[in-house]
Amino acid sequence: MDHANRQWLETPHLAEEQPAWGRFWHRFQEMSLREKRQMMTGFLRFLWQRRKIDSREPIVLEAGVDILKKGKGKILIGRGSRVSRGCVLRVGGEGALLSIGPRVIVGPNTRLMAATQVRIGACSMISWNCSIFDSIGHRMWLERTGQVEIEAPITIGNDVWIGPYSIIMKGVTIGDNVIIGAGSVVRRDVPANSLAYGNPARVAGQVDRWER
Repeated sequence: MDHANRQWLETPHLAEEQPAWGRFWHRFQEMSLREKRQMMTGFLRFLWQRRKIDSREPIVLEAGVDILKKGKGKILIGRGSRVSRGCVLRVGGEGALLSIGPRVIVGPNTRLMAATQVRIGACSMISWNCSIFDSIGHRMWLERTGQVEIEAPITIGNDVWIGPYSIIMKGVTIGDNVIIGAGSVVRRDVPANSLAYGNPARVAGQVDRWER
């Protein structure tokens, strides 16, 4: 096992067993011819760009995915995940990490940006046009509080559904089995098994389960 995969499996938040190959083969056989072509094309695109990804688990990259790493940042993506058309993955800074769990779907035109650490758990679904960033990018000072912290890690749990046009800001932890409503701006932690929405997002109910 290479260093990247060892680091992936030993990461506490994502130390889950990778899905069995039989699961994917069975699902592939049930797909339409068009879906099979899309999956195979996406897998070939991953092979073309795999030098930019530090884990070696097979994933699907759709057209127009923009991946950029600076310095010694790492991108780890779990088996069976899909990064959709027009997404932007940015990792920069010493020790920066973007870690996406197995069987995660990242919707079209979503931006994931890690200056410290952004971790997304297994089986989560991020809808289209979302932004998840752990840095505000520029230093600033407020009159009463002084210098503002510009970077803080983001942790998103397992089985989380983030609705379209949502923004997840620095320092946020979202628990397992959470639904974030469309257009939400998440500035504070969201506990597990919660429904949250709004700007700023607030807990509005409890989630038993959801299906994708």
